[in-house]
Amino acid sequence: MTENQINLGIQIVPIAEAKSCYAIIDECIGLIRQSGITYQVTAFETILEGKYREIMHLVDQLYQLALTKSDELVINIRLHAKSGSDVFSTDKTAKFSQA
Repeated sequence: MTENQINLGIQIVPIAEAKSCYAIIDECIGLIRQSGITYQVTAFETILEGKYREIMHLVDQLYQLALTKSDELVINIRLHAKSGSDVFSTDKTAKFSQA
């Protein structure tokens, strides 16, 4: 079975004081940057694009990192996948790009 490209939106919400929350989120984004996986940071979540297993491995690493920095957290995940074909963010957003 071929592993197709997926999109995954992840929002990590540490349950902690606001100042420390941002530092934890920044560390998570740093881990995403180091992963080599294509990503886009937005105001509410970070969008990841790549192979399912690679992204889920990164999600596990993010979970482990965030839990060492905060005693409690909420992680919201949205995943878009297709059977037999790849999912690309640009297929969904290109028509809205400003010239």
